[in-house]
Order: sequence, then structure tokens, then C-alpha cells
Amino acid sequence: MAADHDQVAEDFLNQIRVGHLPFGITTKEVAVFFERYGKIEKLFIKRRISRDSSVFLTHPYVFIVFEKSDSVDQVMTARPFFIDDCELFVRRCLPRTKKYPYEAFITVEKILLHTVSERDDEILPDEKSIFDYLTLTGGKIKYSERLDNKTVLVQFDDYDPVDICCLSRPHFINNQLVEIEKCSDEDQVRLQIEFQKKSQSISTAELSSTQITPEMDCQATYTVSPVPTLSIDDQITQIRLTHSDITNNLERQHEQLVDSLSSEWEQTAKERIRLQRLTLDYKQEQERLAKENRKWQKLFSDSLLEKPQVQNEGETKLQEACRTTTIATEKYNELIKNTR
Repeated sequence: MAADHDQVAEDFLNQIRVGHLPFGITTKEVAVFFERYGKIEKLFIKRRISRDSSVFLTHPYVFIVFEKSDSVDQVMTARPFFIDDCELFVRRCLPRTKKYPYEAFITVEKILLHTVSERDDEILPDEKSIFDYLTLTGGKIKYSERLDNKTVLVQFDDYDPVDICCLSRPHFINNQLVEIEKCSDEDQVRLQIEFQKKSQSISTAELSSTQITPEMDCQATYTVSPVPTLSIDDQITQIRLTHSDITNNLERQHEQLVDSLSSEWEQTAKERIRLQRLTLDYKQEQERLAKENRKWQKLFSDSLLEKPQVQNEGETKLQEACRTTTIATEKYNELIKNTR
């Protein structure tokens, strides 16, 4: 949902969003990894699906605010990044506005350039001027097409030049104000332009077919509307097209959200199974160690009980040995005495 007040683009020039992080990564590890590109003012890791949810994200993401916007440019130039076999998804943070409420949540490589004024005589600058202007974003243009005099489609080789265009509004090409926005559905744009062309041709035909003869009353002449109007069928078609556009956008956003949540739930289920297996292994190991501990405790207790008995047996044998030695000594002395 868009905010009540438009966010300012200048507040986001030094911010990035880093996704697909390893599950157990810490804030300190992320800071150490990215502080090589500049001083970090703020860093926040999101680990749960929502604030009140107990379900953890398999791959958390982080928002980083640098001290300078140049650090963001260095980070985007240094892509790709890898941490523990995970390829990080890094992009610039964009503001949310009433005019473009979902722009900050979609990542595309295509943009639409169109005139701000609705006057028929105002057209976009030539392709060379547009190309020269867009090269300032640092991106490479793969494809461009003029859909009509007021709309040009441009595709880059990366998504970052598109975000740069969104952060660099307003745009002036040859001193002409030009609106640039993300293109998430090229087919829908082409269909809408085709409908506009058809509507204009119908209006032109109706206007040219209107004949004003000298015999017509001057007052009746004034009743002819100077503004061409669409027929009922064309108006219905236009309403259906607008409704279809809104419905398709909502369905596409819903599908993207469902796919994202399904993927997160699948990863969460796999992680839960892995943790359950580890828990079972740890429990079995704990039971084994407890059993072995009881065994050694019993042996120790038995040894303490057997010690006095062993000592008594030793003393008895020692006394018997002493008596035997004494008797043998006496017999020896007696034998020596008799031999004399």
C-alpha cells in the first residue's frame, strides 16, 4: 500500500537492498562484507515473513544505508556477490509514491518514455537524443522501439539503469520534460496503444464525415460539438480495457506474491525437515552418551565398594606370609644349631 505522503527520492540514493542471504548470517558478517565500499550508517536484517509471524525466511534480506551515495554505485558495479554458495541479489532502494506505488517492488530491464503533455503536436525527441541521454545511466541499451509519437520502449542489459532512471526524476531531453517509468507488461502497453490509435482513427473519420452546408442554420452550426466523441461500443471497449489492465496487474502481483510465498514455504519446509533430522540425531547421541555415562558411574561405584575387600585380602595374605616366614626362619635356625 502506498504511503499517505510521497517518499522523496533523495532519501534513497544511499540505500540498497540485499536479498538471498544465507540462513544463519549475522548483522556483523553483512557489515564486514559491505563496509569495504564505504561507511555504513544503518543496517537492518529481515528474517521473518512478517513482523508478527513465527516463520523464518530461508534466505533473509537486509537494508543497508551508506554514508555516501557513491558507495551504492561501487556496490552495483562490483556485482555479482557470493556468500556461502548463495548469489546475493542487490538492488537500489526506490521510494513509494502515489503515482508509482508498486515501482519499488518490481525489478525489470525495460522502461517506457512518454510525453507529459496530451497535446497532439507534442512528440518525443529523436532516437539519438534519447539514446545519448540514457547512456548517462551507465547501462547498455539492448533494444529500443518507438511505439508511437508519444511513447518509446527501451530495454537495457541490466535492471540497475532502470532504477537509476526512477531515482533521477524529473527528466529533460532537449529541454523537453519526459516521463520515464518501469515497463512490467509490454503486451498490455502495446494493446493500449493500438486501442488509442483505433479510437483516434474513428474520431477522425466521424469528424470528416460531418458536413456543414450553407443552408444550415447558423444556430444549428453551433450545436455541433468541436470535441470528437467515441461511440458507445468504443467507450465500452475502453472501459473493459481499463478494467482488464487493472485486473491483470492485480492478478500478476498476486501470482508473484503466491509464487514468492510458495517458494519461501517450500524452503522453510525443507529447512524444518533438516532441523528435525538433526534434532533426532542429537537426541540419539545424547541417549548414547547418557547410557555410557551410567556405565562408567556404575564401574566407579563398584570399584569404590571393592577397595576395602581387596585391602583386607591383601593384609590377610601378608600376615600369613609373615607367619610362614617366621616359621621357616625358626626351623632354619634350629637346623643350624643341630648341625653344630
